[in-house]
Amino acid sequence: MHLLAHVVNADTALFLLINNHFHFRILNDNMRALTYLGNGWVVYWITCVSLYLWGRRRFRESFSILLLTQAIPGAVVATIKRLVNRPRPIVALAHEIAAGSAHVIVLGRHLTAYSFPSGHTETAFALAVALSYFVPKKRAVFYTLAALVGFSRVYNGEHFPLDVICGGLIGYGFARLGLFIFEKLRKKASIPLAEPVRESARE
Repeated sequence: MHLLAHVVNADTALFLLINNHFHFRILNDNMRALTYLGNGWVVYWITCVSLYLWGRRRFRESFSILLLTQAIPGAVVATIKRLVNRPRPIVALAHEIAAGSAHVIVLGRHLTAYSFPSGHTETAFALAVALSYFVPKKRAVFYTLAALVGFSRVYNGEHFPLDVICGGLIGYGFARLGLFIFEKLRKKASIPLAEPVRESARE
């Protein structure tokens, strides 16, 4: 418990450093928009439509990959959220805020529960794994965007840094597990592998 207290204190201090000292008015709207890249209801539809347009004949296989890489980490995060039920920063620091010793800038909804781990960050990194599989040459872009989604969750005052780090690790790790399961199922069913999107098709 003593070690856990040190971790929580360090996590809180890093949160306040980022949330209080890295805010610029020009970034506020951009960070609120960027965080939607981790919203499954938004990005999954866009991704599904894009995969269908890029390769209708391979859509079933592409959709299977997307489903496995998103559903598995999503279920893990949803379970951990309810088991841990860590309060959001604005609730966890309520006494300090009331006493004037802490200030939290919240952009967007004032969420109160299920802070750990970050679902938006999990979604962003899990999706980066899937998209990197389809378009390997854009891997750096996908992971950079995922990292920015994670940063936006702290910037927007909705998550602690540890929530984001663990959400990203879960998203990446379990999405890779989803790809592994797909490969095993594909070999058993002799399903043709979904081909990466070619550069010429995207230009």
